[in-house]
Amino acid sequence: MVSEYTYCPQTDFFIERVDRDEGYDMLSFHIHHKFEIYYEIAGARRYFIEDSAYIVNAGSVVLIGENQIHKTASLGDTPSSRIVLNFSREYLEKVTAVFPEVDFFSFLTEEHNHLLSNISVKQQNHIQGMLVQLLSLEGKESPECEARRKMLLATLLLELKDLCRQQQEQGGENGRVSNHIVDQIQAYIAQHYTEKLTLTGIASRFYISPYYLSRLFKKSTNLSLVEYINGVRIKAAQNLIEKTGDSIAFVAEQTGFMTTAHFRRVFKDATGLSPQQYRQYYKRINK
Repeated sequence: MVSEYTYCPQTDFFIERVDRDEGYDMLSFHIHHKFEIYYEIAGARRYFIEDSAYIVNAGSVVLIGENQIHKTASLGDTPSSRIVLNFSREYLEKVTAVFPEVDFFSFLTEEHNHLLSNISVKQQNHIQGMLVQLLSLEGKESPECEARRKMLLATLLLELKDLCRQQQEQGGENGRVSNHIVDQIQAYIAQHYTEKLTLTGIASRFYISPYYLSRLFKKSTNLSLVEYINGVRIKAAQNLIEKTGDSIAFVAEQTGFMTTAHFRRVFKDATGLSPQQYRQYYKRINK
């Protein structure tokens, strides 16, 4: 399976616009040690983030925190356009150092802020305009352009933070999709991901057929059951790689992967880096 990445894991800032003439489904979930801002210009998508799925319509903004699993899928074979922006916490360290009393990042990780949908057309246009300005700076590496890029990104974050606050005051986000059985299965996987888990075994535990479980899980989350289990395991593996010096083989075993080779393949599909490259990258950005 070939993964299509919409970010460069070694780059602290990345932005692009993609216009598609037909439906497109991401081949697998992905995860990165960066924040993400996703703006739907036209069309509609289903967006899976962590344990929830959302309907994302034109004018909506999706906010994703560091190391949060996510994946998009089409809603029918229709055209769509979007802008996606990835950036690291370290990219704005000089800006945040000037304003230590301002929290620029934590709102991006909060579950109730994943989907910004209750915003006016004027607000939508304002956010899109700022993203377009950031796009216009792509490839321009002068000190002046870099300063503009960082100040514009910091301003965008403060604007989005305020819109999240307004949305909560108005009653919260719309568009979240949930299913009680799927919620229970996700909770079970969170407790037992280190064990051998199969479609048949989980279906039997919840007294449903494997076929029904497979269809229900895919419809609710945009992920197959195997993809979801691998995502939970990869998050646990990232944590071990970041916080311990354990061997890659031991990390694979501790997070439920049957072989180290399978773990390496799934990890690279999800993060864009091998487990060893990820460890080196994480050490570099945390010096």
